[in-house]
Amino acid sequence: MATSGLSNLKYARMTTEDTATTAAVYETPQDLPGVNTVSVTPETETARLYGDNQTIATKTKHKSTGITLDIAKLAPKDRAALLGHQYNSDTNVVSVTKNDTPPYVALMYQVDTEEDNKKELHVFYKGKFTPAQEDTNTEGESLEYGLHNLKGEFIHRLNDGKLEDIRTIDISNSDTATIKTAFFGTVGGGLS
Repeated sequence: MATSGLSNLKYARMTTEDTATTAAVYETPQDLPGVNTVSVTPETETARLYGDNQTIATKTKHKSTGITLDIAKLAPKDRAALLGHQYNSDTNVVSVTKNDTPPYVALMYQVDTEEDNKKELHVFYKGKFTPAQEDTNTEGESLEYGLHNLKGEFIHRLNDGKLEDIRTIDISNSDTATIKTAFFGTVGGGLS
């Protein structure tokens, strides 16, 4: 399906990690304004069974999904929250130490599709981000923008095995605003 837009990028830190018997608990989702690109790269492993001089069966296992974010402006408080750094709201300073550990987070965003009046709402439930390569250039003859980059690895939750949910909505539906508010107000809006 062709896409024509990307917006409403949000994250929510996991405050209580999921176990085999209990669900994860998340903070309220926070905006990450200025999303430019979300690149999703699944990592899979495939095994093949051979017999009679041919492949007779295959089995594929999903290992993790890599997500790279390009954001126009990554606020200091969000950088600290996503990467496990300390943030001082009085001085607007992010302190980075060798013992910082990124928290598990959920990631949500909206994709506009080329189909009439359709939007996809995506949520990835459990992942950690690390800083990606960031290049800063001096001003030259032509105008250029630099973007903030983050790389994440998302895995399946233990409790329910979920990695991602995708909800397709018709924007001409009268319940669209309610659905979007629920989806982005809590992690995934209670999808199951």
